[in-house]
Amino acid sequence: MDLGDMSLSLPPAAPSFADSRLRWVQFLATQKLRSTAPRQQILESILNAPRHFDAEALRLRLRGQGRRLSRASIYRTLSLLVTAGILRRTQLVDGTLHYELAKPSDPHHHPVCRRCGAIQEVLDESLARALANLVRRSAFAAEEVAVRVRGLCSKCRDS
Repeated sequence: MDLGDMSLSLPPAAPSFADSRLRWVQFLATQKLRSTAPRQQILESILNAPRHFDAEALRLRLRGQGRRLSRASIYRTLSLLVTAGILRRTQLVDGTLHYELAKPSDPHHHPVCRRCGAIQEVLDESLARALANLVRRSAFAAEEVAVRVRGLCSKCRDS
């Protein structure tokens, strides 16, 4: 496939932060889990900087905000946020799990720079349709469909 011929556009906007907060409260209630201060702090930190991140970057961001949360609390809360459908987990770079706000009906993909680690989001409707058809034809119950494109971003390519 020649990636230069793909029609790329920016992804649609994420669900509102109020929707994410409400979904979180409802999820915790249905799972009979408490809405603890650390869980709320983690969600608020994610909503205040809605971009790709890994667990360690989130821990450092929280520490910079004066919040010292254990790695275990962060990982457990991230897992709950994924289960609640608020976050999407994807493996982008060298085995590290990254997270981003889940965007329903947003089949976007990630070109990742192998040198600087820059992550871009692109939406290609024809690729999304082709992947959906592939899954449908194979009678496979897909839980996640993602395409990762590794290479060099324009800045690294030019340097």
